[in-house]
Amino acid sequence: MNISPEDFDNLSINPAILDEKKQQTSYKIKYVSRYVYQWALIEVNRTSIHTINFIDCMCNAGIYKDGDACTALEVINIFNDLAKRFPQKSFVVYLNDINYDRICIFKVVLNVLVKKEPNLYIRFANVDVNECLDSIASSPKLVRALFSYGNCTLLYVDPYNFGTVEIKKLHNILKNEYCELLFNLFTSDYVRNIGKDSGRIQKCLGGYRPATKEDFIEYIVRQLRVGHIKYIFSYSFHTMKNVELYQILFATPNLRGLEVLKETLWDVFNGNEFHRNDPSPLGNTEQMCMFTVEDKKIMKINEYALEAKQLICQAFQEKVVAYQTIEKMILEKTMLNANQIIRYVLRPLINDGLVKKCGKVSKSNYKGDYYQFL
Repeated sequence: MNISPEDFDNLSINPAILDEKKQQTSYKIKYVSRYVYQWALIEVNRTSIHTINFIDCMCNAGIYKDGDACTALEVINIFNDLAKRFPQKSFVVYLNDINYDRICIFKVVLNVLVKKEPNLYIRFANVDVNECLDSIASSPKLVRALFSYGNCTLLYVDPYNFGTVEIKKLHNILKNEYCELLFNLFTSDYVRNIGKDSGRIQKCLGGYRPATKEDFIEYIVRQLRVGHIKYIFSYSFHTMKNVELYQILFATPNLRGLEVLKETLWDVFNGNEFHRNDPSPLGNTEQMCMFTVEDKKIMKINEYALEAKQLICQAFQEKVVAYQTIEKMILEKTMLNANQIIRYVLRPLINDGLVKKCGKVSKSNYKGDYYQFL
């Protein structure tokens, strides 16, 4: 979805208000929107769910300077398609941005690009992100609309830097409500500026003073692993010089949510452990490669599988654990997805005599069994 920059004047869109689209942004949009589609498709097929909610707390103007759609506009398009297919369900997109001019542009873009289905609802707000998060946590009307029985909700928070969103605000939502979160954790902003911080970053940490970057990330994870949240995974984006820019951190109460996220990562990034900006976006088409895309994919799987084998053998040495326990650790700690665990990790460990299937269920049923680590 896009609008030609040549049409900006006719639509009274001021390009000075729009952001430049950075190289990693296209991949971030593809990653998030791909997950949203898979998530919404699962939820809409549940008979107990009547309303699917997506909240973008910092939605921007809907488009970038090149006219391409931002994440929220892509999600609206996805929801609109699903609304047509599932007219008995409601789809609600909540959009907030502190800049009123961006909200105005977003409304113009919507009118041009989206022929809205009657069961798709779009709500706008124009407040600071932390005020928005406070409302989600404590407004009785919003709490009922987002979290009452029959609703499912995905919260998306994508700031420009780390020193914008107070982590306690996210904590307050997750500790009480059942939802999923995608949060852009700007590790580069923290690393570059914590030493000269005048209070901007410290305020977002609620006074906590991490000793290292690792301590910083662990603190964020602890703050978000509350309430119903059981699973957290992060995927990082790097510069051309391989310096980490940020991590898209995913928090979910449901193992199925984590499984779908990992499937999305393999679909979008083809198994790469992180996304790195390409110094030559068009690629080097003249250089021959000895390996096909599928060859590279298998090599990555085997590399991650080796890491997973070492991880679980060390963690569960001389213990008997359920398959779900093994799956949770591998999905949270490695790049493997759920469909790769049995073939590339569990069966090889059994064949090598390092793990024994306990036989509480049939030989072909791996997920329902327990495993003894020798």
